[in-house]
Amino acid sequence: MSRIFNRRKVLLTLAAIVVLPVSWWISAGLRGRLMARYDLARGHYRVLAYGLPRPGVVEYRQLLREHYGVEYRQVALCIVSPSLISYVDAYDGVSAAAIHRKFGHDLLRESWDEAHKEWQEKHKAELQDVSQSE
Repeated sequence: MSRIFNRRKVLLTLAAIVVLPVSWWISAGLRGRLMARYDLARGHYRVLAYGLPRPGVVEYRQLLREHYGVEYRQVALCIVSPSLISYVDAYDGVSAAAIHRKFGHDLLRESWDEAHKEWQEKHKAELQDVSQSE
């Protein structure tokens, strides 16, 4: 009897080693939506991002935080797994909809445009130097 019990334990352990990581990877979108709802219920408005930050992201982060109380969080740079993409996209889908409901307009797009314009103003001379050297 103890031999069967030990085999059963070993098989269950091996199955868990295979099944748990796969289910964690597959459930990334669901986890992203649930975490966004949890954060929103606590009053935390947050936008997640991945990939190399574009010019103006510092101004964008500052504008969102200071004017609207929305946190911008860079969760990964250029190496991104498919499950992380799924998680972030699902999280941002829920979060962006809540931000839109709260502020009544496309706050994220308008803030990005304003931040990018501010960045271009700050770096105008540098951009002209680069374009002239080419």
